[in-house]
Amino acid sequence: MSRNRLRINFRQRLWLHGSFAVLFLSGVFWWVLGTWFYEDAGFGPQDNPAQPWLLRLHGAAAMIALVVLGSLLPNHVRTAWRAHKNRFTGGGMIALCLALTITGYGLYYIGGETLRRVASLSHLWLGLAFPLVIIWHIRRGRALRHRPD
Repeated sequence: MSRNRLRINFRQRLWLHGSFAVLFLSGVFWWVLGTWFYEDAGFGPQDNPAQPWLLRLHGAAAMIALVVLGSLLPNHVRTAWRAHKNRFTGGGMIALCLALTITGYGLYYIGGETLRRVASLSHLWLGLAFPLVIIWHIRRGRALRHRPD
């Protein structure tokens, strides 16, 4: 098994971390604006005008992130899984990405208010946890890479 197949090349890492950063920041800014920064349009509080643009950016970054994640499956994920390397945090990353994808999809297509609220809160908390999980996965992978087999 080649250790190089476990490492993500620079260009792929740039797309991966870039799309995740845009996803995280656009989601957090959208949430902050919607929670604490309403506009007063004379008829009561209104959504901040930046929110629709942040959602568009968030959706575009999500599409890019899904493509980049898919590009990791044949080499990085499959090779590491077969080699029993970093399975716990890697499985957690896959599960978290899947949960974020499902809850994000649900935000567009769930009709009932209760289910939509559950999807919204789940997506928020999972998204806020995402940087911690990816940092944990990366640090654990680096520690395992430097440990003798």
